[in-house]
Amino acid sequence: MKQTDPNKPITNQVVYATIGAFDGVHIGHQQLIYSMVKQAKIDSAKSSVITFHPHPAVLLRSISMPFYITSPTEKAQLFKELGVDFILDLTFNDEMAGLAPEHFMGLLLGQLPIERIWLGKDFALGKHRAGNLSVLNEIGKIKGYSIVECQHLEEEGEKISSSKIRNWIQSGDFLQTSKALNRYYSIEGIVSHGDSRGRTIGFPTANLEVWEGKILPGSGVYATWMEVDNVVYPSVSNVGVRPTFENQKTNPRVETFILNFDQDIYQNQVKLHFVEKIRSEFKFSSVDLLIDQIQSDVRQTEEILKNVTKPTGLST
Repeated sequence: MKQTDPNKPITNQVVYATIGAFDGVHIGHQQLIYSMVKQAKIDSAKSSVITFHPHPAVLLRSISMPFYITSPTEKAQLFKELGVDFILDLTFNDEMAGLAPEHFMGLLLGQLPIERIWLGKDFALGKHRAGNLSVLNEIGKIKGYSIVECQHLEEEGEKISSSKIRNWIQSGDFLQTSKALNRYYSIEGIVSHGDSRGRTIGFPTANLEVWEGKILPGSGVYATWMEVDNVVYPSVSNVGVRPTFENQKTNPRVETFILNFDQDIYQNQVKLHFVEKIRSEFKFSSVDLLIDQIQSDVRQTEEILKNVTKPTGLST
């Protein structure tokens, strides 16, 4: 839920909140948010996530696309699954980046009557990241809110972070990615017409048009689940440039062969869940060799998917 009238608070009820970019909404984020939601329910308060788009790092460091683990729409859906009552999605720009912490908090409290804020121990906001927990706590003494400091969730002694997850996605390490996200990494897109090359060799594929900000896995072939109209099907997906057929460098594309499937889904919005990398993408010397390899990929995918669960959302 976005604030529509900047002069009118979303609610007059007591609000508990957390603040952050939350790209990925990984298990560390989930733990923090769920802790806030749980306490809000106990205290008959409303829970709120204050988040930003674009990600502050994208603006401040001029990061090029693709960058995001989750789109704003995906983030909102995950917050909803975690039981959050309100989402305040703020447009992060140069003006906001230049705000002093006390100014930002003053503006925020003008929108929401926040009494408690859940934050990670290294959180900071405001110009030059001056608003660390100590500073925000002092501001809170004046403005009437308190800080709940949350410890980071660690895996093998290291903090779970969105930057690590981005690296795992790009390297095709979906065992680590799935654990860190508490779900399969997924991409959404519209099925568009390709050149029908897959159909001519007996493996018709769905070509996905994906938001340009979304990180794609590295080039390769993957065992995946394809979700069409809320029904999940086993599938094999190729991410890359199809070197057997393309003679020049092109932008990576996502093509999915859905097993035992013959529906027309052009222009449908679908969701693709990545389970495991099967192999790297490479050029074959003949189409027959490519066909043999795809048949092997299908068999391997069937073996992988029969031993894993279908996507079900977050395990809260």
